[in-house]
Formats: sequence, structure tokens, C-alpha cells
Amino acid sequence: MLFNIWVTQDCNLSCKYCYEKAKRKRSLSPEDADAVIAFVLKYQTNRLNQVNFHGGEPLLNWNVIKYIVQQINCSSLKKGQFRFSFTTNGIIITDDVLHFLKENEIRISVSIDGKPQTHNKNRIDQSGNGTYPLVEESLRQMEEKGVDYEIRMTYTSETISELAHNVAFLLEHFKCSCLRWAPDCHDCGWNEKKVQILIKQYQSIMEYQEKIKKEQAEKIAAFNINYFNRLSACCGGVTEINIDTRGDLYPCTYVCGNKEFLMGNVKDGPDVERIKSIHNTMQKSYLKCETCQNKEYCIGNRCKMINYVEDNRCSSYIENLCSISNAEIDLLREQWML
Repeated sequence: MLFNIWVTQDCNLSCKYCYEKAKRKRSLSPEDADAVIAFVLKYQTNRLNQVNFHGGEPLLNWNVIKYIVQQINCSSLKKGQFRFSFTTNGIIITDDVLHFLKENEIRISVSIDGKPQTHNKNRIDQSGNGTYPLVEESLRQMEEKGVDYEIRMTYTSETISELAHNVAFLLEHFKCSCLRWAPDCHDCGWNEKKVQILIKQYQSIMEYQEKIKKEQAEKIAAFNINYFNRLSACCGGVTEINIDTRGDLYPCTYVCGNKEFLMGNVKDGPDVERIKSIHNTMQKSYLKCETCQNKEYCIGNRCKMINYVEDNRCSSYIENLCSISNAEIDLLREQWML
């Protein structure tokens, strides 16, 4: 079971491509955290449970994160294994954070978009200043303290021409365990020309991967065959539950806080009939996708919520995401001859 706990909706950055800007700056209180903990322990599985702390910037509510981890780990009600994780912008990582991460084996992913020039185009603070130096300093501190971390980068139609250079830069400058990236699919600047640039960038990354050491090459998640798997049907609300800062329950991060997808709360429990209704909507395949050979690998067909963010409908898909996904999947098929 994946419990995605929104510890805050506040953020100390103002990233240009953020899809959560309109959300209120509310944080999970210590009192409400107790109800969240009780819910997690009640609905845990006997095997592996993943607790991911979400935001906003999760570290803005660091004391509540610590409290939840400590209470779950020491609870006599704990039956299965628990793993904890979160993604951070890397601006406010302290010695206390680093010590706690290492002590509790918490998995951390840090957002950085590549070289300073690329990163600072979109990942800016609330005064409009680039944040690369602050993120770099945090990553150096993590390496010095022996804290394992992943890097997550976002590329846009504006930065796509630098994707290969940014991949190489990050691998050569930082000691991350894994490098992942994703497009800003809501970017209105995507077109066929930009997708062709993406294909050329992927080809450049493949060539670069062949030249570097195996242990470095394997860090590139997108070009590791273990990550090229068929996607199962969306199980939001079934095997994944999002808990917002009020303790309300939602199927996924894209619609957390949207009352149209509310499916209960931590005190009263999940609304089973509501979950069934939402789940049935998620299982439907788009008509155009039915004949596509890539539909089982494509997030655009699987995830109806990412499309909902675009136009408030689950019944249509994002053209940008379709083009980008097909380009990526076709290249990976060719690489591994699948």
C-alpha cells in the first residue's frame, strides 16, 4: 500500500511549471497527524507499505514528518514493513534532516533540472531568483554525510535542446544513485518540431551512455530495461491513497483537494462505493489508444487524472503527452528490440 501524505501545500519556491500553484498554503497539524497515523496503521498491509511525504515543499513541515516516522516505527500496531520517502527542492536541508534521513533509511529525491543556466530558468524562488547554488550545496552536504539520494529533473519545450548535456552534467557532477526525468506535459510550447528535438536528444543520451562506465550508465533510469515495463491499470484509491492536509482521502496527487474526487477521510474511513466509482472511470481506455501498440507502456492512457488537470475532463488525453510518450517508447523499443 502506498500512503501519500500531504504534510503541507506551502512552498518556498515559485517554479514556472508547477501545477499546484493554486492550492492553499495549509499544513498538516500535529493533532491531525495523529489521525493520519491511526489511519495508516489501520489500513496497512502485512507486507510492504510505502509512506511518501508530499507537498508543496515537505521540509517546510519537517517536525510533523519526523513525528509520523517515529510514531509508526515504534507503534505496537505495526504489522508490515514500512518505507518512507519524499521529494524535495533541496533548499532547506539541515544537519538534523540529514541525520534523521540516514538513521531511518528514508529515501529522498531532489529536484534539479541540470546545469545552472537550465535549472534557473524555471526553478526560481518567490523573488524570481535562480536556486541552483542552494540545491548544489545541499547535494554536497548529502554526499559528505553519506546520505543516498536520487535526482529528478523536469524538461520543458524550452529546455529540451539541452537534455543530453544536462544528463551528462548531473551524472558527472553529482553522486546520485539514480537519475530520472519527466516532461512538463502541460507546457503549451510542445509541437512536432520539439518532439523531433526530443528524439535527437534521446539518441545523444544513448550514445553517451555507451561511452561511460557501466555503474554510471545504469543510473539513467529511462535507459535501464528494468524500468521499461508494461503499466498496470491505475489503482488510485485501491493500492494508493492520498491524504491531504485536512485528512481527506483522494486517489492521486493530481486531484488531491478536488472535492469531485473526494473518497472519505481518515477519521470516518474510505467511502468504498465512491472508490469503486472513481476506479471504474480510471479503467476506461481512450478510443484512440485502443489500436496503439504503445498503450500498455504509456502514462497518458493509464493516468486519466493527468489529463483532468489539463482540461477538467478524464475523457480526453493530452496531445502533447501522447506525442512525447510515443517518441520515448519507440526509441526504447528500438534500443532493446522489443
